[in-house]
Order: sequence, then C-alpha cells, then structure tokens
Amino acid sequence: MDAENAIEKTIEVSVGSFALINMVSVMVPFYACLALFLLFEYCFIMYFSIQTIFHFLLLPVIFLLMYYIYIIMLIEFSALWVRKWNKKESPQQGIFERVLEDVNSPTGRMIKYYHKRGFIIKFPMWLASKSPFPWLLNRVLRRIGHNKIGKNVLYCDGYAGLEFTDLGDNTFIYPTSVLSSHAVNSIFGKISILEIKLGKNTTMYPGSVAGPGVLSADNNVFFPNTSLVKNWRGVPEKLYYQGSPGRPIEIKHLTKED
Repeated sequence: MDAENAIEKTIEVSVGSFALINMVSVMVPFYACLALFLLFEYCFIMYFSIQTIFHFLLLPVIFLLMYYIYIIMLIEFSALWVRKWNKKESPQQGIFERVLEDVNSPTGRMIKYYHKRGFIIKFPMWLASKSPFPWLLNRVLRRIGHNKIGKNVLYCDGYAGLEFTDLGDNTFIYPTSVLSSHAVNSIFGKISILEIKLGKNTTMYPGSVAGPGVLSADNNVFFPNTSLVKNWRGVPEKLYYQGSPGRPIEIKHLTKED
C-alpha cells in the first residue's frame, strides 16, 4: 500500500462523529445517574435527616443501583445510534468486497456502517460482562447487535458474536470460546458476514470457535478446541463433536458395571 492510499483511507474515518457518539452514549447516562444520586442525597437523606451511619450503610446499595441504571441507559443510548444507522444502511449478510476507499459506493457504505456498529457495541458489551450484572450482556446483544438470544443463554467470559447470531434456549458458552459471524479473507480482499445459528441446549466448551454461517442442531456439544469453520454443518443424529473442523465422536456412557 502506498502512502497516498494510506492517507486517503485515514481521511475517511470521521473522528468527530466517533467523539460525538462517545459523548452522548457514555457521558449523558453518567450525568443522568449523577443527577439521580444527588437527588437521592438531597431529597431523601437530608429531608428525612438520615443518621450518618445508616447513610454509609445505604451508599453501597445506591452505588450498585446507579451502576445498573448507567449500564441500562448506556445500552439504550447506543441502540438509538444503531437504529439511526440502520435506517441509512440496514445490516446485510453475504460475502462482500472489503471496500475502504470509496465509502459512497453501495458496498463501501455497508462496510462503513458495519464498522460503526462494531465500534459502538464493544464498550457496553465489556462493561456489562465485567459488571456485577453479567446477564445484561444478552440485553446488549439484543438491543444493539440485533442478535436473537434465547432464554437462559450464558456467556462465561467467552467472546460473544457482535451481530447476526441466533442462539437457542439454554445455550452455554464456556470461557475462551468464540462466536464470530464475520471473517476477513484478506488474501482475497473480501469479508464474510453470515449468521451463526446454534440450536437449543448447545454447549461450547473452552477454546471452541464458531465461524460465519455455522448451523448446529439442538443438544449439540462441542468439546474443547473444536473449530466450526465457515458454513459448518453437523451430521444428522450426531450430538458430540471435536476437532478442526468439528467431527462427530462417540461418547461411551458409563454404567454401574463399568
């Protein structure tokens, strides 16, 4: 890549818009929570003349409540931006040219908003997953990333798919497992964006990876370090998989005689 092309690609990134997004999405909820806290202090603690010792006992609960409200507001403000972008360029699945120079072309516009959505979702995802309320990660994925997340879906510090994931009820994602509905095929200059669909009661053990276009059946179990490559499909009637790419394995069920 020559210097002229490098400069052109750098100019296409709007630093001002990202700064505005951060200011509105991050700081507005913060100041709203600060206002609620001050309202509590002046309208409740001072009005009812709460003793200092009880005041300090209440503070941890209030801080946790403010933290929870902040995350909820952060999610909703970020979702507002995404809905605005989706009206201009709705999310699409497929295999696209990775156009970075011409953001006014149809593919360039799609890639531009794809990167914007990826930018805005990361901080709410990180904050929710590291907070005392990790179940809010599912709210982030539903509200901002237009993902379909079933009931009782658990991410145990795994790498959640930013968008285009459809996870059935009771899916369990162990730590270090990865869901990625996009893959950059840099050697061909293309990007694949395809939905990952995991059936109900799916379990992904540590180190497992699901790439774009993966489709699994209900009750599938993927043992550690299993790779589900792009457009992976399982074998009918087989539940247990391991290897790269994931291949069915037989599990011996122990009996009392064993």
